[in-house]
Amino acid sequence: MIYVYDILLNFSDNKRLLEFYEWSKKDNLEHIKKIPLFKISSLDMENIITSNIKVSKSFLDMISNMTVLYKNKKIIKYGALFCDLNKVVAVEFYKDGTVICRSSLLLDEEEDIIDEASILPDFDFSYKVIEKYDVDLFLTRNETFKKRYLLKEIESLFKEKYFDKFNYLYEEVFGRDDKDICDRYKIMIDDINGHYDDKYNNLYEIVRLSYQKK
Repeated sequence: MIYVYDILLNFSDNKRLLEFYEWSKKDNLEHIKKIPLFKISSLDMENIITSNIKVSKSFLDMISNMTVLYKNKKIIKYGALFCDLNKVVAVEFYKDGTVICRSSLLLDEEEDIIDEASILPDFDFSYKVIEKYDVDLFLTRNETFKKRYLLKEIESLFKEKYFDKFNYLYEEVFGRDDKDICDRYKIMIDDINGHYDDKYNNLYEIVRLSYQKK
């Protein structure tokens, strides 16, 4: 078994995979002394990132007590690194094989591990997909805040009948002047919930600036 030594992990969120640039001082960062590494396919990596998976007991037995922290030589019972030569993700598992939490890596450490994994054989990774994670988990912390803020703002404008401002925001996003107000409201709420992207980050800045000018 191949091990990686001396890396920093962030297991602070039980579902959301936080990229290193989203890490906070309040997060519970772990300094890992050693952890086993497995080279997997891009499909396996996608499932690890987007789903809760359940690995086999034989895999748990293989990695049992193999992940060691520097602090007090604490052991993570079931932990492993997975790499598809594009990305590296650390996963901690429950004893039933489902995922407790996951962590991305610092960029320089990820690049070093990708180099190490390039010489490894592909690992025959046996698991089941238990559930797909909610789309919100793939937004950054900052985007999640902005999304919730916009949803509250749009709901408030609609309920308080501030239709001039609501219509301005609608037309800013969709670039058209159509539909009645109720249809506009539903379209906008559904689109934010299902297709949050840069246009809504820009809309958040417009809303924020409008309050600063008051």
